[in-house]
Amino acid sequence: MAMQSRLRIRHAEGQVLVLTTVALVVLVGMSALTIDLGMAYSVKAKLTSAVDAAVLAAGKAVKVGADDATRRLNATNAANNFFAANFPTGIRGTTSTSFGVDSITNVEGTWTIKASARTRAPTFFSGMINVPIMVGASAESTVKTLDMMLVLDCSGSLGSDFPDLQDAAVNFVGGFQEGTGGDRIGLVTFASGAVLSEPVNKDSNRGFNRSRVVGALNATSMGGATNAEEALRIAKTELDLIPSDLRSTLRVIVFFSDGAPNVVSADFVDSGTVRRGGLYSVTDGRSKPYQLFTINRSTSTQVEYTNILTIPATDYTGTVSLASFNAARTLSGSPVTNTWCNLNKSARNMVENIANAARSETGTAAITLFSIGLGERVKSNEVTNCSYDSSEYGENILKRIANTKDSDRYQSSQPSGIYVWAADGSQLNSAFQRVRSAVLRLNK
Repeated sequence: MAMQSRLRIRHAEGQVLVLTTVALVVLVGMSALTIDLGMAYSVKAKLTSAVDAAVLAAGKAVKVGADDATRRLNATNAANNFFAANFPTGIRGTTSTSFGVDSITNVEGTWTIKASARTRAPTFFSGMINVPIMVGASAESTVKTLDMMLVLDCSGSLGSDFPDLQDAAVNFVGGFQEGTGGDRIGLVTFASGAVLSEPVNKDSNRGFNRSRVVGALNATSMGGATNAEEALRIAKTELDLIPSDLRSTLRVIVFFSDGAPNVVSADFVDSGTVRRGGLYSVTDGRSKPYQLFTINRSTSTQVEYTNILTIPATDYTGTVSLASFNAARTLSGSPVTNTWCNLNKSARNMVENIANAARSETGTAAITLFSIGLGERVKSNEVTNCSYDSSEYGENILKRIANTKDSDRYQSSQPSGIYVWAADGSQLNSAFQRVRSAVLRLNK
């Protein structure tokens, strides 16, 4: 019996040794596999980062070029270069790396770039049993190009808030991409008249010169009335002058004012002589408007013409009607007589007409408008002798310009922007940044 017990014990010891050996092999294999998987995870993270960088670079490059074929080539080259820079050959022991731009599509001006990559991660255990670990990554970038005009009221009513407006506008343009392939940004400043202070770049290189725009902002002076229609018309015209095949997907006008429009730019007849200028519509007790401002200067001394009896049907370009496009305000007389209320209603009609025309352009040519109002004046009736109700507050006009969804004349078929109000100059920077964020969201 003793001999049999010893044999059984030795036999059991042999089984334990075999099981232990197998367990060690399994544990070593699992440890090696864990190391392999950890390395593969690290490689995938690096690969994903490199592909992301590639499609982002391609998104910027696709904005540059005179035609779509050139833009696609620029995007492909940028993607390849950025991937190579961020995932060089052999990095982290990888082999058999491949990268490619899968597609570059342009649907109504919105570019979508897709790219993917694969690589073989270094292995310990998996390599011993000839099981490679391949990791892959893919990414997609969707970009819209931006053409934008900034339109700023620099009238005398701004007073001590004017430096805050300049600072806020400088910070605003600083949030967009300048240089070749970047965003197009132009500037119009206005008061009694309007000035194209910085035109947009109209060639295939796109972009804007930030220092020039900032210089124009800092050089702007304050003073005069509110010729909003002239300024908005110039801004729309400037965007429309960009060749149609070079226009951006997103066309934007950002409009700032601290009051309702009160100047009409047209050709007025004074005792048989045609006088071109901006006729001022705020009464001072005389029987009819008589102060005519220069239209191509934001601030200028007015000239008095007391024999202007009627108001023309359109502005001096013949493109903007003085009558409301939606019959919101009725003008009296045929031809329309030169009265304070007729002229003031015309000023309001014209700016709303321009905004409607900008938003009504077909397809991607439509312009999205954003507006910013300042101070308590925009929440009141600045003109008290025309029987205006609360619908004629400057704030309501600014909402109509932007076609906000809470506007009393919201048009669902047209692009809708936002309106932001700043109580005083200290809130202007925040207001402009809110609009910038809204524009950038549309630009994704």
